Amino acid sequence: MSSKPPIVQKTVLSPTERISKSFKQLAASSIELNAAAEELCKHLVPLNTALKDINLGVSAWHKIAGRSDEDGYYWSRDIGYAQIRRKWGIALRKIEGCQDDNQHEEETWLFHEAPRWMQIESVGKLPDLFDELFERTEDTIKKVRSKSIAAQILATAIYAAVEELKGQRKSND
Repeated sequence: MSSKPPIVQKTVLSPTERISKSFKQLAASSIELNAAAEELCKHLVPLNTALKDINLGVSAWHKIAGRSDEDGYYWSRDIGYAQIRRKWGIALRKIEGCQDDNQHEEETWLFHEAPRWMQIESVGKLPDLFDELFERTEDTIKKVRSKSIAAQILATAIYAAVEELKGQRKSND
């Protein structure tokens, strides 16, 4: 004898019942999502603190994803370390534009303020960002030292001019 599976009656909900049910499910999921996002951002606090403690003052960006086409249109999503609204921290940005008109739109957020999908996408790129920061810092050291030498030469020239003027004033007195 073969037994047939029982017939399951599907309950058909009205649109009002469906949206009410979906909203209640969303409300419950939202609580979990917010907790998970807070936990993710909390794990970045030590990285931001460590970078703040070393007083780096150098920004860098690493591409997460991007593309450009033959018409000059481009877009990019990046993770970086930058000063956003006067606060240094790990940040995310979206850029899109057209190379032909030299204009672009850019949105930038500190990590914890960024869209969640970008937070998720970017976490795996943190080691690349730190590599980028190191390279940028080394390059900045070279540039600062070079400019320091130029500033020293200018300061020496001004000091010599000041001394020369002092000497002229004394001889005129």
